[in-house]
Amino acid sequence: MSLPATPHPTFGGQALDTSPDHFGPLRPSIDAVEDRDELYRRLAQDGYLFLPGFLDRDQVVAARLSSLECLAELDLFQEGYPLVEGVLKPGVHKRSADEPTRDNPALQQLLYAGRMMELYEFILGGPIRHYDYTWFRAKTPTANAATEPHCDIVYMGRGSKRVHTSWTPLGDVPYEMGGLMILEKSHLQEELKQSYGQTDVDVYCENEGEAIALIAQARGENRELSSEEKQSIKWTTLGAFAADPITAQNQVGGRWLSAEYSMGDLIVFGMYLMHGSHDNQTDRIRISTDSRYQLAAEPMDERWVGKNPIMNSVRVAKGMIC
Repeated sequence: MSLPATPHPTFGGQALDTSPDHFGPLRPSIDAVEDRDELYRRLAQDGYLFLPGFLDRDQVVAARLSSLECLAELDLFQEGYPLVEGVLKPGVHKRSADEPTRDNPALQQLLYAGRMMELYEFILGGPIRHYDYTWFRAKTPTANAATEPHCDIVYMGRGSKRVHTSWTPLGDVPYEMGGLMILEKSHLQEELKQSYGQTDVDVYCENEGEAIALIAQARGENRELSSEEKQSIKWTTLGAFAADPITAQNQVGGRWLSAEYSMGDLIVFGMYLMHGSHDNQTDRIRISTDSRYQLAAEPMDERWVGKNPIMNSVRVAKGMIC
C-alpha cells in the first residue's frame, strides 16, 4: 500500500509512523464472502473482515444524504456548497451525533435489513439480533475529534462476548479524512484480554472517596454526575486503552492497519480488537456508523436495549472493592 505524500496521517496533530513496520493495509476479504468457513477463519486469525463494495452503494448514498440533512439542522455546513459534500463551517467541532439515528429510515434500512443482516446470519450460523442503539460518528477537522485506541468489550461486555461491530463509512474516506484504524493481531493478545479486556466503564471503586454517596445521589435525582463528580470517583477504566495510537502501539505491538474507504465498504470486527481513527485533515465532515450484532439466543447487554437505551451511565454503575 502506498501512502499519500501529503497530508501525512496524524492523531491530535502528531504524525503517525507509516513505515512498513508500523503501518500497513487492511486485508480485503470480499473474495471469500460466500465461503462461511473461510470468513470465520479470517475473523479468528485477523480479528476483522474488510469487505470493499459489499453494501449497495445507492443505499449508502441515501443514508448519507438523509444523515447530512439531520446534521444540517445543527448549522454545521458552509453555505454555497451541495449538502452531499458536507463542507463545514470554520471552527465546527463534532465527534459524534445522535440526531441522524432518529427517524431515519434510509439509515435503518442500510444497517438493520438486507445484506447486513444476511451477512451476520451467514457468519454466525443462526438468527441474530442487533443492538437498538446506533453509534453515529461525525468527525470534524478539529483537535480531539479522532477516536482514541480502545476495545469494544469495556463498553458492552455484560452480555454475549461474541458481539460483532460493523463499521460503515457513509461517504468516501481518503486517508486525509481519517478513517478507521485496526491494531494488527491485538485480539490475540491474552495479557491485554485478561487485563484491560476485563474492565467495564461503568464499574467504580466503591472504597475510594465519596463514590457511593455521589452515585446514590445522582440516581435518586435521576441525573448524570457532573464532570467534577466524575473526576472524584475512581473508575476501573475510562474506556480508551491509551490517549493516542503511538502509545497503544508501543505497549501492545503490531502495525496499525487502515485503507482508503469507499461508500459500500464494510468492516466487521469483534469485541477484543483494538481500533481507533486518525485525524480528519479536510474541510469536510467524515460520517460513519458503528452498529452491533450477535446471536439472538445469547444474552444481550441491557445498556443497549430498548427504545431509549440506558447506554454507559451512572444508572447502571456497579461498585467493587479496588
